[in-house]
Amino acid sequence: MHDFFYHGIWRMDWGLGNPNKTAALIAMLMIAVWAFANIRKWGFWISLVLFTGLGIGLIHTFSRGGIIALFLGSVPIIYFANRPWPWSKIIGITISIWIMVGVTIFLDAQDRYEQGVIKEDRSIGNRIEIWKAAPQMMVDAPNGWGIGKSGQAYMEWYQPQNHTEQYRTLVNSHLTWLVELGWPLRFLYIVSWFALFLICWPKTGLTALSIPLGVWIAFGIAAVFSSVAESPWLWILPIICLLATIALRWKQKLWPAPILWTIPFGVSAATILALVIVGSGGTGLHAFNGGVVFGNNPPEIWIVVNSKVMGQNYGHAIRHYLSSSDSSNASIGVIESAAAMPDLTGKIVVVADMIPNDDRIKSSLMSAKQIVLLNPSFFPQEINATKEHDGQIRIIFGEFSQSPSTNAWGSVGSVERVPGVGDFLPHWPELALAIK
Repeated sequence: MHDFFYHGIWRMDWGLGNPNKTAALIAMLMIAVWAFANIRKWGFWISLVLFTGLGIGLIHTFSRGGIIALFLGSVPIIYFANRPWPWSKIIGITISIWIMVGVTIFLDAQDRYEQGVIKEDRSIGNRIEIWKAAPQMMVDAPNGWGIGKSGQAYMEWYQPQNHTEQYRTLVNSHLTWLVELGWPLRFLYIVSWFALFLICWPKTGLTALSIPLGVWIAFGIAAVFSSVAESPWLWILPIICLLATIALRWKQKLWPAPILWTIPFGVSAATILALVIVGSGGTGLHAFNGGVVFGNNPPEIWIVVNSKVMGQNYGHAIRHYLSSSDSSNASIGVIESAAAMPDLTGKIVVVADMIPNDDRIKSSLMSAKQIVLLNPSFFPQEINATKEHDGQIRIIFGEFSQSPSTNAWGSVGSVERVPGVGDFLPHWPELALAIK
């Protein structure tokens, strides 16, 4: 487990692995504790004490997203609270706020909260850069990029080439899942959130629902600024609130009017349309299960990638080469595994490392017009390659490659040696794609 610090001060983490996740949980708890105020009159003071104590913990996480989640999640509590407010309660709330302000100043937390608002903050700038790419990523992958693949997809195909930050997600739970899922599930995801807000919306006789609504708003907002919703622990409180809301509505037979259910579907359809419009045009990238295609024509070149030979940022390398070479208009297909290899008849194929023992894959490979092998660890006889294929096959090895088949490929054709490198070929696109 990692320890997080800000200016040498520990950022509070309750074992969730990230202070932002802890902040999201605390923000939801700070809203949920106001349930005591709805049970008994004196429950207000219990709620206020718990709210203040949790607020000190929230400040200690130094999480800006958690603070915003608390503020926006508190709006329904304040709006639907019974009025007028007694002076004793106003004074109590004022004291609570000043205590939290004092803790903020004591920890110098305001310096972090100012970043991105008054001061420039690189993490916020990077987040915005990622979020701007999300609609394009959705349009380029109608069936989704696949669960757990959004961060890698962004780094390979959308991250500015002068950036090298590593990402596992899109630093936003909502955008991460919307990018990873296909259009039907994207629509269902957005509908679900708006349906939750409708179910939890307070009305006459059900003003206590402002608490579940506030909890869900806080959870949703916290998930905007970081990938916090991936933690199953954070779903417990919102789900409890939802079940309590359904039970209360069932007991009092107070359900949203049927006409109101058109709102989640209408708003979601409008959101999907906006995402399509914003993300349309320009990239020339088309994602499919197991790979991507550059260009709008059938690929002339197929690349079977392997991070051991091509590095983790092989997408960066491909984009850099295409933007700085005469091949910028070429259509290129990139697949993560030879198992996704299409018909290669008349095509050029670049293969790094291994080929599975599959007759279909071997047959497809040998039907290619030209085969470029980068540090192949398989032997010529495994794909039925002989000296007759000398003009069809190019073999490229790093000078210090540990491949066991290095000498064997010399019997098929001339082997090109790249000086000063081993199994990883740093400039492999220039070697493999500079095909006349």
